[in-house]
Amino acid sequence: MNKKTTAQKFAYIPLAKIEPSKYQRVTKSAQVDSIVKNFDEAKLGALTVSSRDDLYFIVDGAHRLSALRTLNYTHALCEILTGLTFEQESDYFMRQGQDNRPLKPIDLFSAGIIAGDGKCLKIDAIVRANNFHIGFAYKDFYQIGAIQTLFTIVDDYGYEVLDGALRLISGTWAGIAKASGGECLLGTAEFVHRYGIVELNERVSDSFSALWHEYKESTRRSQTIKARKCFCRILVDFHNKGLGSRSKHRLQWED
Repeated sequence: MNKKTTAQKFAYIPLAKIEPSKYQRVTKSAQVDSIVKNFDEAKLGALTVSSRDDLYFIVDGAHRLSALRTLNYTHALCEILTGLTFEQESDYFMRQGQDNRPLKPIDLFSAGIIAGDGKCLKIDAIVRANNFHIGFAYKDFYQIGAIQTLFTIVDDYGYEVLDGALRLISGTWAGIAKASGGECLLGTAEFVHRYGIVELNERVSDSFSALWHEYKESTRRSQTIKARKCFCRILVDFHNKGLGSRSKHRLQWED
């Protein structure tokens, strides 16, 4: 492979634009299911794709790509290779990972901060303004490891919704580690996108474990339910419990 003709960069790109590659191994559903079941975005790493013929072809990360699609993610952090022919791309696939350890999202985000990347800087500012920070810890409420989710929220809803989701989570479930995880972040962003910043009643604040259990059961029963929409719907249901049909605080759900 001629290294001089190969360039690379990192960017978040839509999953819908990523195509399969003929040289890939067969994607094993059991491996995809395992990634979904034990999903930890902080350990996900970047997918490797090749930009060729105005398309992106997956070089490394086919199982992770399938898992992200199963979890209804719309974008993924990718290492984008350019300047490769199909044959060179296949050779890269064969040799990848032999001499290096892939970078994780936290590594690339930190590099983006140092490099002055506008999106990274703005996301970091919003996170810090809400008394959170970005890092590896999974069981620390104030430390967010779901970096890819932050970018997905910004790409799908905008910076204001990210800020609103973090404010709502902080004001409603402070100290509950799962509440600042990727699934809750994305579901709360969907809620803010639909209803804005709503003062949720106390039963929502006091019933996170019950809400979370209902959410996981709902997604387990129906894999066709979009996870963020499912979380949002359950959040609305918990908020409406005990409110009369004519209450001004009652939220109306629309599919």
